Amino acid sequence: MHTARRSLQSQATVLVALALLTARGGDAQGPVFATLYSFKGGSDGASPNGVTLGEDGALYGTTYIGGTNTCGVNVAYMCGTVFELAHATGGGWTKTVLHSFSGADGAVPSPSPVGAPGAILAFGSNGTLYGTTEAGGSNDSRGNGLIGGTVFELVPPATAGGAWTETVLYSFSNSFDAPHTPFGGVFIGQGGAVYGTTFSSQYISGGGGFEAGGAVFALKPPSSPGGSWTERTLFDFWSDSALGSEPQAGLVSAGGSLYGTTYGGCGTVYELSPPAVGGGAWTGTVISSFANGGCGSLAPVTVGPGGVLYGTTYAGGSGTGCSGVGGCGTVFQLTPPGVAGGAWTEAVIYSFTGINGDGASPVAGVVLGKNGVLYGTTTYGGSATSGCHDPSTGAFGCGTVFQLTPPASPGGAWTETILHSFTGQNGEGSIPGPLTASPVGVLYGPTWSGGTAGKGTIFAIQP
Repeated sequence: MHTARRSLQSQATVLVALALLTARGGDAQGPVFATLYSFKGGSDGASPNGVTLGEDGALYGTTYIGGTNTCGVNVAYMCGTVFELAHATGGGWTKTVLHSFSGADGAVPSPSPVGAPGAILAFGSNGTLYGTTEAGGSNDSRGNGLIGGTVFELVPPATAGGAWTETVLYSFSNSFDAPHTPFGGVFIGQGGAVYGTTFSSQYISGGGGFEAGGAVFALKPPSSPGGSWTERTLFDFWSDSALGSEPQAGLVSAGGSLYGTTYGGCGTVYELSPPAVGGGAWTGTVISSFANGGCGSLAPVTVGPGGVLYGTTYAGGSGTGCSGVGGCGTVFQLTPPGVAGGAWTEAVIYSFTGINGDGASPVAGVVLGKNGVLYGTTTYGGSATSGCHDPSTGAFGCGTVFQLTPPASPGGAWTETILHSFTGQNGEGSIPGPLTASPVGVLYGPTWSGGTAGKGTIFAIQP
């Protein structure tokens, strides 16, 4: 059965690739772009966060708002959805809402905190989906979608066409001083444990502004079916700011350690190493404080060959087209030390300019393609300037999909290519989010807005 499902995935992704490559009369010389679906709002959902490719070849994701349930007494939008986008035999795509959140079972699946697509779903065993909601759950006593949050699972039906079953695995606290508001999604570790981050903030009275913290957490599955999951805070940014503050992205695992980013100040990249003895304290280390020009990462890092980490910063860099934040963002590389305990080597491999068609303000990370090529998106910038403007940075344009090709020899410059500039017009989306790559190299992603109804889209691009 497992082999058959993988076969279906391969067939579906090849069909998608062929459909894209023939969309322009067979011209496969350059990247080929297609909008797969435009969200309609209301019960259909709106503002998708991202998509994950299933073994069956379908795309699975969440919408930040929309669905059939009103979210809280003070929130004028619906609570969000989980959806499936399946490639139909003979062409086209069929979308199905698998779950509409109600507030008690979670609300507003986690986006990027700057109003752009964010966390994507994670697959566990037997096709079960895991994700986070920014608010809701049993502890969101205010009912206004501003605090709390959940980790949820969505179990596929036993028979085709049946209903998926959603369960809240954990509801975060209603207290500002405890972990709440997960933005970054989750990943599934050994034994089915679920790992993620929360971002927390509180207003300081007397004109003191906001104080920000957060946490790295782990959820251990129950020892017997139907039991409760057990939450453990691995690191608390409230009580210890040694690793930075405001973790707003998810985690990755490599070599037994967890790696993540923080946004506060100019942010950090940190490593959490597991204890030598079970139940002991995790050890945190800052491996970069963005001394080379990047500032403020909202995205998880990507692990490349040799344990090299790649990521993005929302601001900083040498670009001059974003007057509001000092730089239009960067793509960075972190090379691990040659000896245990040594320093990591950080390098900015590209600075976005926000001018002359270049992108600006990336909130998503990068995906690794063949031969070390990196692919990613920027929320603003690009060649289209009408209708899209970021007032916080001054950047124009509706966003881009970009490619970074490594140098032919060590120490050389990476080469950037803009694969697509979003327009937000004529049914196309605007403000793109994180990419997902298929086995045959097709890239899938969401846009926060645009499309035929202005409620966001899912797109595909064949580099």
